[in-house]
Amino acid sequence: MIEGAPSARSRPRRVALMVGLLLLASGAFGATAIIVSSQPTPQLHVNAAPGGSGGSGTGPLGSGALVPAADLVSDPVFVNSSVGFALETTQDGNLAIERLARSNDGGKTWRVTGSPFPVDWGFSTLQFISPQQGYIFGNSGLLDTSNGGRSWRQVTGLDGTLERAIPIGSNVWATYTTCPSPGVPGPCSVGVAISLDDGNHWEDVPPPGITEASDGGDVLARWSLNAAYVLSYGATGGGLVYTANDGHTWRRLADPCSGPFLEEDLAAPPAAAGEASALWLICGAITRPGEEGQPKLVYRSYDGAKHWTLVSSTGFTSAGATPLGQIPLSGWVSQLATINSTQAWLGIRDVGVIVSWDSGATWVPVQGIPDSEPNSEVGVTFNNSELGWAIVFRQGVWRTGDAVRWQLMDGH
Repeated sequence: MIEGAPSARSRPRRVALMVGLLLLASGAFGATAIIVSSQPTPQLHVNAAPGGSGGSGTGPLGSGALVPAADLVSDPVFVNSSVGFALETTQDGNLAIERLARSNDGGKTWRVTGSPFPVDWGFSTLQFISPQQGYIFGNSGLLDTSNGGRSWRQVTGLDGTLERAIPIGSNVWATYTTCPSPGVPGPCSVGVAISLDDGNHWEDVPPPGITEASDGGDVLARWSLNAAYVLSYGATGGGLVYTANDGHTWRRLADPCSGPFLEEDLAAPPAAAGEASALWLICGAITRPGEEGQPKLVYRSYDGAKHWTLVSSTGFTSAGATPLGQIPLSGWVSQLATINSTQAWLGIRDVGVIVSWDSGATWVPVQGIPDSEPNSEVGVTFNNSELGWAIVFRQGVWRTGDAVRWQLMDGH
């Protein structure tokens, strides 16, 4: 994640829900943010047992209750070096209850905080821009709080099915999809709405002109008040568009992964004045049941997606690309995070976290984070060029203070 630039993704139709965002927040690190993850991580409550993924609880937890990091079910979001938030799920009989968890010590301990949500279930991602102001969204829509979760407001005025919401201060953008009637085949149209008052009122902008596969997803990447990329993907294809004027007009861009891909993630670090952003794009191919790895492609663009260069490939992709660079075939694409034009981290389900120091050509395991357990999604976010967090679901939360070495904060 970024302090200062957002992008997000939540997948209501997938078991592993993935979100990505570039979030411009004004916090302890200043109003400008380093780009971080273009998509916040998947939320796994479908697989969670009572008490969270570890199954340690027997009923809903009250405020102040300790939550093991292995029981967190969303990407943790830190607004400064100490204070962070995440979602936690417990069970009350047959009813799953979602609550907000907060850490005040950089991820070493987590406790349930605030009041229950107005809706017990159906949220996958959260974004906080300060210890007080935050947003939670997913299948059940969008909630916001201005007091650290002591009270929640259900946001109305969004058409279709909410996909993600990205705030930069009081300026909030959201993507949503409008799909054919149930049982009617066909892609879903992607829409964008903007709020200028913390999500209280929304206005649709002209449609970006792309569709989302019924089994796919989309990524919203923004780092300024008026510019954003929207990327859609899925088994039936996708598309990439850009606006520099609050969505009044959209420009269709080249997407080298517009064919049938299971996952795509886009990161667009803020560019220097007068320069185009150096974009990162990773594509994960569709796999068959029983396969132990996912063919992957990494592309870079240095001219705002007018042209793309393939920098690494496992080979064996539907695009027919031959092996290039060094990137593991094992595991499945989970989340991409960047801090500049040459460094990036990639969370890979069933593998862990890998890093590239050479603009995406070679990827190696990071120092300090072990291989992930089977079927565990992996998320990585950064608040600045050195301070970041990683989560391996059902295992724990790690932190880095130098973008090189990672330390286990809580978990196993």
